[in-house]
Amino acid sequence: MIWRGEVYYVDLGQPVGHEPPFRRLAAVVLVDIVNNGPGGLVVVVPITVGYRLRSHVEVESEGSGLDQASYARCDQLRMVSVERLSSRQTVLNPEQIQAIDQALRFILNL
Repeated sequence: MIWRGEVYYVDLGQPVGHEPPFRRLAAVVLVDIVNNGPGGLVVVVPITVGYRLRSHVEVESEGSGLDQASYARCDQLRMVSVERLSSRQTVLNPEQIQAIDQALRFILNL
């Protein structure tokens, strides 16, 4: 089962343009009922150590299970097959998920 707020290593494949490349951490942001549905797809937000824009949400290393402070890149929202996910690393706390929700509302103009 895959749950919203979990952070996995995701194989994003060969990048095109400014897409995030290859294997990296990403947070699942899709609602749970769809994550575990028959489609076998999830929506993720890649996590990186660089950048700092309004659409990026800081994920502090302390208490997150990450090696260093990182940023959820909400401007790089991606739908991927669950087959691209490997090894769950951590689960975001409710405050981090809420901050990602707010950044997604901003970036999607919702």
